Amino acid sequence: MKKLLIIFFISFLSVYGVSAQDQEGKFSLAGNLSYGTKIESLGLGLRAQYGFTENIRGALEYKYYLDRRNVSAWGTTADVHYVFGVSDAVSLYPIGGLTFSRWTLDLGRTNIPGVDLGELEAKTSENRLGLNLGFGGQIALGDKTFLQIEAKEALIKDYTQFVISVGFMYQF
Repeated sequence: MKKLLIIFFISFLSVYGVSAQDQEGKFSLAGNLSYGTKIESLGLGLRAQYGFTENIRGALEYKYYLDRRNVSAWGTTADVHYVFGVSDAVSLYPIGGLTFSRWTLDLGRTNIPGVDLGELEAKTSENRLGLNLGFGGQIALGDKTFLQIEAKEALIKDYTQFVISVGFMYQF
């Protein structure tokens, strides 16, 4: 997957000269669905974005991954996008940023037929800080609506995972 991200990034650099959709001063909200390879589960996310310049956009996101095998996770990210326009309707951007995540193992949810675990309340959580590196794109569906697709590597000690997201964005 890392090689794929590098290929996308090099392709991205080749379209450097094309102007981006103007992001400056614009605020947007997005909802998305994600899949994380470490937790192997679907994630639900909400993102706020703000354009600081024509090309530079900041994004704050909260994501919750549905429980799988007694493990759940949630995280917040603060990313920066450098948006390049490929056409009037399509923009691409590399992603770089920080992530904070909390991973929880709750054995109290285990249900094994024929086995009584009694009052087992084994629950443990770990907090982790990491880096995000990836690539994304957005397609204009209308004047203020966009489809966003992202692929990024969340580099987190013991919990590194590749995350693919698809979302719907509304720009105010």
